[in-house]
Amino acid sequence: MKKTLFQKTAGKWIIFILTVLVCVSLAALFLQSKPKEQAEHTDNNTKDSALSGMPVSIVSIHPSSYPALITALGEVKPLWQSAIKAKVDGAVLNVSDRLQPGNLVKKDELLLEIDSTSFDARLSETESQEAEAKLALLKEERESREAQANWHRSGIKGAPADLALRKPQLDAARAAVQAAQDAVTNARKQRSYTKIRAPFDGIIMERHVNPGETLFAGDAVFTLFSVQTAEIWVHVANEQWQLLGANKAQVQVRVVSPETGASWQARLVRDAQRLNPQSRLRTLYLQVDNPLEQTPPLLTGTFVRAEITGLDIPNLLCIPETALTRQGFVWFVQADNRLHSIQAQPVFYGEGVVYIRNPGESETYSVAVSPNASFTNGLSVQPQPHEKKNAEQASTTSAAN
Repeated sequence: MKKTLFQKTAGKWIIFILTVLVCVSLAALFLQSKPKEQAEHTDNNTKDSALSGMPVSIVSIHPSSYPALITALGEVKPLWQSAIKAKVDGAVLNVSDRLQPGNLVKKDELLLEIDSTSFDARLSETESQEAEAKLALLKEERESREAQANWHRSGIKGAPADLALRKPQLDAARAAVQAAQDAVTNARKQRSYTKIRAPFDGIIMERHVNPGETLFAGDAVFTLFSVQTAEIWVHVANEQWQLLGANKAQVQVRVVSPETGASWQARLVRDAQRLNPQSRLRTLYLQVDNPLEQTPPLLTGTFVRAEITGLDIPNLLCIPETALTRQGFVWFVQADNRLHSIQAQPVFYGEGVVYIRNPGESETYSVAVSPNASFTNGLSVQPQPHEKKNAEQASTTSAAN
């Protein structure tokens, strides 16, 4: 009876101990699995948070100093455009084969001859009058000397009258000689007008006369464009003008053809010294020497883009032009991956880039390349590096220029 009770009591203790061990093991397993689940849950939350927000392409921008680049459009024109006209009347005797549109002619090259018969006759007549006037002057000088000798022999006291010494007659004879010489000079000049020559090196643009025609003074003969210097007029805002600095004669100027990409070196020679009353812009005059001898030749009428390099402007951001919205905003992605916009005022533009003032004191900025209408301040985004090869090339090219 006692043995049976002991056995029963021992069995209960064994069951109790086993139950406690099982409970402790389960508790230990629960405590070990919970932090792992919490960690996995936390990691999943973090991952979900990182994946939340709109994907945004960005470029990293660093503030730096850049030379001001002023760009403006203009058309190539010759420095001189002359409409050559006849100065005398007469029949056309000879027209040079060189007097055709497109031909390059040299200064003083004879291009057209007018009948000079009447002008030769006029010259001969004036030369005859000059000879007669000189003869009359010689006679009057002799008579004046005789009058002075007679006065001294007369012994009359006091100063003689001018008329007694024939001074008025002598002055008249001298004036007649001068008038005759002037008439000869004028006749020779009129005769020289019968030979029409090129006033400078240039290209014949138009011919307005044919052999056998009769010209009258003022009739157009041909139009000539100079080839020694080409000029380009460009218009810039007064603020851009200030970026060129005080010594504007030393600025670097390049003109580029938007169609072919060809470029030519130019120089800034002057400005209009006023603002256009309609556009409020300032006109700059650029020149290229010997345009037809350039490689390739710079032809009159070419539409070009002038690139004028000015002062170095410090603390600027060079951003892709697409990063600037039409409203003038630039969107930055902050460290917490949230958007922040600023109202930017472009300082100047480059090829595919725009330069703005540094809006803060950071050394690096993340700029949204292509902002859209859904952007709002504080919006959480996913910043993604932009394929910025083209933007970097444009920035490098612009800075180098």
